[in-house]
Amino acid sequence: MKKVIRFSKFFPAAVVLSAALIVFGMVNVCINGLNWGLEFKPGQNVQVSLLNADTNADKVTEILSAKNIAASVKAAGSDNTFQIRTGEGEEIEAQIKASLSESFGAENVVIEQSQAISAQFSSTLIKSSIVLVLATLALIFLYTLIRFKWDFALASVIAIVHDALIMISFLSYSQLEFTTTSIAAILTIIGYSINATVVILDRIRTDEKIVEVKSFTEIINSALSATLSRSIITTVTTLFAVIALAVFTTGDIKNFAIALIVGLVSGCYSSIFIAGAFMNTVRRNWKPSAVLPKANVVKFETTEE
Repeated sequence: MKKVIRFSKFFPAAVVLSAALIVFGMVNVCINGLNWGLEFKPGQNVQVSLLNADTNADKVTEILSAKNIAASVKAAGSDNTFQIRTGEGEEIEAQIKASLSESFGAENVVIEQSQAISAQFSSTLIKSSIVLVLATLALIFLYTLIRFKWDFALASVIAIVHDALIMISFLSYSQLEFTTTSIAAILTIIGYSINATVVILDRIRTDEKIVEVKSFTEIINSALSATLSRSIITTVTTLFAVIALAVFTTGDIKNFAIALIVGLVSGCYSSIFIAGAFMNTVRRNWKPSAVLPKANVVKFETTEE
C-alpha cells in the first residue's frame, strides 16, 4: 500500500494563480511591449573581418559599447569574421570601422559587406517566429493525440502554452532584450515541458488500469505522487547547469539562461498542476472499470503531506 499526496486540493489555487500571472503579463505586454532586440528592428547588418587580431564576439561588442554603439555581434564562421547587427543610421558603418580601427588598426579592419535591414524584413521575422512556435505546438498536439487520447493531448498543449505565456510575461516585466535567442529559449522549454508532461500522462494512463479507486482524482493524485521525485530531480539538476550559465556568462547567453530558469520552474509546475487540473476537470464523470486485473491491482492511502 503506497502513500499518495493530495495534489488535487491545490488545483483551484494553481489555476487562479496562473491565470492572474498570464492576464497581468499580457496586459503588460500590450502596455509596455517587449524590449525587442536588434534582430527585430530595422537597421544595418555589417560583416567585418579583423585581420591579425586575437579577439572574439564578446570583445568586439565591448569595444562598440564603449563608443555607444548598440550592436549584436556574432561570429560569421571563419576566423575573426563577425556579423554586426546595429540600429538605423547612415553613418553607422563608418562609426563601426572607426571604433574597431582604434583597437586593431585601420589596416586590419575590412568591411566585407553592409546591408540595410528594412522594417518590413523585421516584421516578417516576428511573424515567422510566431508561426514557428505555433507549428511546434501543432506538431506536439498531433504527437500526443496519436500516443494518448484527445484530452491527454489537449492537457499537454495547455501546459506548454502556459509555460510560453509565463516566459513572455516575465520578459515583458523584466524588459530583458527579446532576441532570436529568446525564441530558442521558449522552444527549449516547450520541449522540456512536454517531456515532463508526457511522463505524468503516461503514468495516469497506467494507473487508470491498475489502481483500485472510486474517482479519477485519486488516479491523478497517485500518478503525480509516483512521478514527483522524478520531476523535482530532473528540474533541479537542469537548473544547476542553467544557473551556472546565468552567473558566469554575459549578453545573449545570460538572457537565454535567465529565461530558461523561469521556464524550467514553470514547466515543472505546469506539468503537475495545470495539466493535472485540466485532466481532473475533463474526467470528473469518470467511472472505474467493473473488473481490474487482480494480479496488478494497487491500493493506496492518502496523506496530507
